Amino acid sequence: MMMIEEINEDVTVRATQLAKHLLSKDLQRAIQISKTAVSVSSPSMDGMPKGSHFGNSSEDMMIMVSECKQLIRDVTEALNQLDSDEFVALQERYLRDKSAVAISQKLCVSRRTVYNILNKGLDQFIYCYNSGELLIKAQHQLTDTEPVTA
Repeated sequence: MMMIEEINEDVTVRATQLAKHLLSKDLQRAIQISKTAVSVSSPSMDGMPKGSHFGNSSEDMMIMVSECKQLIRDVTEALNQLDSDEFVALQERYLRDKSAVAISQKLCVSRRTVYNILNKGLDQFIYCYNSGELLIKAQHQLTDTEPVTA
């Protein structure tokens, strides 16, 4: 595992963007796919193989469902490390697409406080999710796109 020598503002900003995308897009997709797990059956082994040599679509689907369930577990584990207001605010904002006003009413705080809670929650989430995986990914993305100077 790579150590992040310096977590600068650019890395934190990029990791926060990754966290927002993970919570609002990737997690939503994973939840939808994992719900289809009921309709996925294992490949039949009653004689000669019936699939092509390129693979089995049922197997591919089972792998995808498994990966989605792991993503859901990882996000849940990270969210559970946050305080209750941060947990609720992130869940309402990114999973349920609620406005700051709706969140402020639910938490009984001002809208400005909601933004502070969301920012603090995202900061905590990027460190909690898979032991800082989002920070490492952000660092890689930034170093891969920076021009090399001679």
